[in-house]
Amino acid sequence: MKQIERMNLVNSIACNLQEQMNTTSINTFLSGFGIACEDVSIVPSKRTYVEGLLKSAANDLVIEIASQLGLYRAKTIATENLASYLEAEDYRAANDDFERAIAFIDSDPEQAMGSASSILESICKGILERLAKPIPKDQTLKSLVKATYGAMDLSPESHADPDIKQVLGGIANAAVGIGVIRTKHSSFHGRSDSQKRYRLTARHARLAVGSSAVLGCFLIETYLERFAANAK
Repeated sequence: MKQIERMNLVNSIACNLQEQMNTTSINTFLSGFGIACEDVSIVPSKRTYVEGLLKSAANDLVIEIASQLGLYRAKTIATENLASYLEAEDYRAANDDFERAIAFIDSDPEQAMGSASSILESICKGILERLAKPIPKDQTLKSLVKATYGAMDLSPESHADPDIKQVLGGIANAAVGIGVIRTKHSSFHGRSDSQKRYRLTARHARLAVGSSAVLGCFLIETYLERFAANAK
């Protein structure tokens, strides 16, 4: 687990226990996981107290506690694969975005949504640079995905098979949707006073991050399969 992910997970646990339990109940709960608690019934800050207790806890134990509280879900195959590709293929900007997205899914869904969109933007720019293709002046996610599709001959209209057209078009539309949600419904780009606020939750963030991981893997794998050998 990356450090930022651990910090946010511990913070989520601390905030959850602060809201749901008194100090005695917190001690009882954490003692069940083998955490050595202080013999106190009142503390100045329950959140700070919990963070202190978990400071030296092993990552696996932190994950176990978070899972018990419904604050952690295991990564999917797509996110695991994307993490490997981003590190192995040196997509540093996208890797930073990915780590933020994963870390904030539960504690700050809006931040995770914004980072999910940034993952794809960074991957698209990275692929276009590797192919020596110009990055479009309009750097919206829709424009970047379209340019990357075109550079790797993935545009739906270029394929005769209707099923492939549908899949490629659907994946692209999902990516565009992530960008629209970030722009319209989260606070990532700011919001006007008259703009309606839609409350994004962890399930929305998880959907966005998962969708970004699926498309991100597909784009990187396509580049590696079709172009990487010629680029060496």
